[in-house]
Amino acid sequence: MNDHIIGTQISKFRKTAGMTQEELGEAVGISGQAVSRWECGGAPDITLLPAIADKLGVTIDALFGREGSGPINIEEVMGGWLCSIPKKERLNRLCRLVWSSVRHLLDDGLGIPDMGYLETCLPDMGDGLNRLMLSQIRTAGGILLDIHAEDLSFVTLWPEPKDGYAPWLAPKEEYRRLFRLLSRPGCLELLEYLHCRKRSYFVAEAAAGQLEMSCGAVEELLKALEELQILRSIELELGGGEVKAYELAEPAAFVPLLYIARCFMQTGMNYICVGNYDTPLLQKGKWKDHYASPNVVQTGTNYIYFGNYDNSCLPDDISE
Repeated sequence: MNDHIIGTQISKFRKTAGMTQEELGEAVGISGQAVSRWECGGAPDITLLPAIADKLGVTIDALFGREGSGPINIEEVMGGWLCSIPKKERLNRLCRLVWSSVRHLLDDGLGIPDMGYLETCLPDMGDGLNRLMLSQIRTAGGILLDIHAEDLSFVTLWPEPKDGYAPWLAPKEEYRRLFRLLSRPGCLELLEYLHCRKRSYFVAEAAAGQLEMSCGAVEELLKALEELQILRSIELELGGGEVKAYELAEPAAFVPLLYIARCFMQTGMNYICVGNYDTPLLQKGKWKDHYASPNVVQTGTNYIYFGNYDNSCLPDDISE
């Protein structure tokens, strides 16, 4: 093989990746001095080429300087892969891909069991408890929370901001307002009803009839939900005067909220801490009420519908 070309290519791609010789060497299990020798005209052992290419984000062909073998554009590769999958299956396949990549969050030489996708998210653990098979991973870069099973799967990634998580939380009193509202009789039932119907404006009387609640009680809940920006309203002019009509502001946020709340209320089935992190999860000082915006619940700045989806799918009997 042409030792000089390989050394030159390694040097080029290493610098493009922002890695030092020591970092590349450590990543593939050799010394920084060995990397230096490669770049000065030596050559790595042929068995190291796949690992070197992977760490530099290029193909093995690129290490030989072959035309058209520059760094892999992973965004284009991922985009092409997703476009090859039927639209209805894309989110599920992407979720599976993320889970299969979790092992690469760990340091080289460490590993986690290859759990794959489970048959069910509610396996029988022999203790009679109805617990989701939840996986939690904490690394130096943030948090991953996920369920990976054939009957239920989701994955959430929470990279830690530069100043920690705490500055981006809403004031505690805003959370208390939200939780007090959700605990009021009829509130979860009302939200369930709204997420199980076609997304459109409605009046209090219509919701009251469906929920078998008094119109006054529903109006109080609607007003409180609007104050927290969970609903928005318009004034309709009818023959008998003006009537207030409501619509959900963020129809896609309710289901994740319920799932995350359930995860929070149970013992994690799989918890992996990558590294020795003794620091608190909420760093950079205490969580103070002056952090963040005055509203914990807000409408998104970008909301896009893909396709004609009139109804959201909710679990049965969420309000019981």
